[in-house]
Amino acid sequence: MISFTKTQKGKLGEIKAVEYLRSIGHTILFTNFRNRFGEIDIISFHSGCLFCLEVKSWKQSSKISPIEIFNETKKRKMRKLYIFLLKKYPPICHLTVSFGLVQILEKREVRFYSSLF
Repeated sequence: MISFTKTQKGKLGEIKAVEYLRSIGHTILFTNFRNRFGEIDIISFHSGCLFCLEVKSWKQSSKISPIEIFNETKKRKMRKLYIFLLKKYPPICHLTVSFGLVQILEKREVRFYSSLF
């Protein structure tokens, strides 16, 4: 059995998330978009909406849900990054934004929560 580090597992999860999003019609605009506030794992576009997405590889047996990572601090950081994105790329300011999560489970199953806040 191959064992991966947390970083390797995260990268594999992001690759799987990008593949999944493309398969459902998303255009990937950025991966690992970052500045001093933090990072948004994937920014994609689909049906007139901009998606700012966190990717989490998560054990299905975990007692907490990855959705619980969206505490007020995380939400504030993602919003600040989104404002930074708008300043850097003004043509996208007219798009509706959705903050969400792509969860990658152990058996490479994907769960997409498109609008968490």
